[in-house]
Amino acid sequence: MAIIVSDPLQPPVTFFGDASSKGHDFMVAGGFAVSSHRIQEIEQKVATLRQLAGVSEFHWSEYSGGASRTGYEALVDYAFELVTNGNAAFHVIIAPFKGYRHKAKPGQNRDTSVNRMYFQLLLHRPARFYGKTRHIHVRLDGGSDSKDICEMRNELCAKAYHQYKTRPNCVRSLQSMPSHASGIIQMADVILGGIAAKRNGFVQKTEKGPLADHILKKSGHPAWHTDTHINARKLTVWNFSGS
Repeated sequence: MAIIVSDPLQPPVTFFGDASSKGHDFMVAGGFAVSSHRIQEIEQKVATLRQLAGVSEFHWSEYSGGASRTGYEALVDYAFELVTNGNAAFHVIIAPFKGYRHKAKPGQNRDTSVNRMYFQLLLHRPARFYGKTRHIHVRLDGGSDSKDICEMRNELCAKAYHQYKTRPNCVRSLQSMPSHASGIIQMADVILGGIAAKRNGFVQKTEKGPLADHILKKSGHPAWHTDTHINARKLTVWNFSGS
């Protein structure tokens, strides 16, 4: 009689990511890891919140308070509710771009550095956390600052396999997509923008200041210059030092 061995592989997880403030002292990249069966419901909820805010797309750079304030704050509340309830995880890397050698080689620039930080984040967070038991898909906001990493899937998988003993080829796809096509990327955009504003010490004399304060408060994290505990999984904050 044949013996049936069950495959312990859990449902796939997709990491929806973005980056903020590559032109400032601190660049912030990160995003939400969401199980496949949760994506549709989250996208539908974000669409409803867009209607509440009266906007066609959520963007930190376009936020000016006013009538949209309630919708943006509701988006932040929903994002961290997902994290608190274990329906999504939020992973962030903060890199000190002031003094960083962005042009170490000809043709390199700050976009190159963002791509490098994406590699570090994807390796040490999604791949490390999920790669042993789940297939991983990555969707990053499109642009030159995510172009290089989208061509490094094989290298990322190999590094994860050797360093963290993940399944071979654990990252099944690594692609960019326009933010208007993903409410989850828009959600990341707003929160990462607020983190970057705080980390760079911007004195916000506009409504962005209260929104950045709201983001920090709802996160439950004490301050963005402080890393989360080594055993954190739902929300991780990593101030990159090069090590």
